[in-house]
Order: sequence, then C-alpha cells, then structure tokens
Amino acid sequence: MKNKKPIYLFLLILFVLIVWQFSGLVFNLNKTLYPTPTNVFTAIFESENLFLDLQTSILRLIFGSLIGILFGVLLGIITGHFSSINETFGKFINFFRFIPPLALVPLFLLWFGIGEFSKVGLLAWTCFFPVWISSHNGVKNLENKYLLVAKSLNIKGFDFIREVLFKGSIDYILNGTRIGVGIAFSVLIAAEMIGAYAGMGYRIFFLQSVYRVDKMMGYIIILGILGIIIDRLFLLISKKITPWKNGE
Repeated sequence: MKNKKPIYLFLLILFVLIVWQFSGLVFNLNKTLYPTPTNVFTAIFESENLFLDLQTSILRLIFGSLIGILFGVLLGIITGHFSSINETFGKFINFFRFIPPLALVPLFLLWFGIGEFSKVGLLAWTCFFPVWISSHNGVKNLENKYLLVAKSLNIKGFDFIREVLFKGSIDYILNGTRIGVGIAFSVLIAAEMIGAYAGMGYRIFFLQSVYRVDKMMGYIIILGILGIIIDRLFLLISKKITPWKNGE
C-alpha cells in the first residue's frame, strides 16, 4: 500500500492540472488574468531571472535562519537552566516575542536600508523566538536522572552544556528550528516584496505591476516546491542527528 501512495499523489496532481487546463478553455477565461498550466509552465522557462532570484532568496534564508537558530539555542539553554536569568532577562526578551515580524519590516528598512543586512536581520529575529522557546522547554523538561548522573560523574562546564543540556533537548530544538525556518520563509517573501531588488518576493511583486500573472503563478508554484524541499531536507537531517528515533 505504501508503494502506491506516490502513484496516488501523481494522479491527484495530474487531475488538478487537467481540470485547471480545461476550465480555462471551457469557460473562455481571460488568459492574462487566469493563465492555464501550459501558459504558466511556458512562462517559467522564459523567466531569465529565476535562478538568480532563487539563489538570492535561499542564501538570505540560510544566513538569517542560522543566526537565529544559534542565538535561540544558546539563550534557550541559558534561560532553561538558570532560573534567575529566565526570571529577569528571559521575561524581558519574551515581550518582543509577541511583536509580529512583518510589523518590523518598515522599521528594519529605515534603520538598515534595503541591503542584505535588513533582510538577514529580520529572518534571524523571526527564527530566533521559536527556537528559543523550544530549546528552553527542552532543558526544562530534562529528566532529573540525567542531571543526577552528570553530577555524579562530575560533568561540568562546556561538556555539561553539550552532552546533557544540548543533547538532552535536541528533539525540542529540532522542532523549534523546523517551525522557525518555516515562518522565516514566509517573512522573507514579504520583506522582499517591500524592500529588495532581487529575490522571489521582489520578482512576484514586480510581475504583478506589469500584469504577468503567468510568471507570478510560476514563481508561486516554485515557492511551494521549494518549501517542500526545505522541509524534507530538514526531516532527513533530523533523522541523521537523532538516529535513536528511527531504531538505528
């Protein structure tokens, strides 16, 4: 039955494309506003800036997410292990968690301009909070027996952080990272629409101004495919990092 699932998925996609194609022909829709799949796929191959836009957006996402993940894990471990820091600095930082990242786009553009720093900084901000909260909860939910074993073995300092706190909360960290990267991906596209000269979001916004709906839809489809690829890659990496969850 599992082997048939890809076939069912392929048939479903094929069915949707056929219905989409014939709907445009049967109802005689305006192809400029309602392009058919053939128009969309033809427009994709005609997009000379596609690979540059993809590369630009992916690099922004990678750098911004990595910065956010690094600081999120670090602060999550600190606030999760030290109650005094969590009750002071942690509570203060928690205030900023409720500010929507998109509300900061105009402010970041004013402060840092339309260069890469504003986009990367915004993505780092976006990715930071889910990773921080998950890492914090992971450390808080560590079983006492692990802490007692570490104490009995006299594991201290960096070894304690790496072997006990980090590895003990790795499942939480990975879940927070997956959520953070997903949110950052959406914020990236919105930020590129407002202040950028390249990238997937910028190109979609530009194509809307010149009524190239076929290319717009092509870019949107590619964004969906890119999102699935990123999510699948993340799952593969997670399986390699946590082999015990797969019985390896």
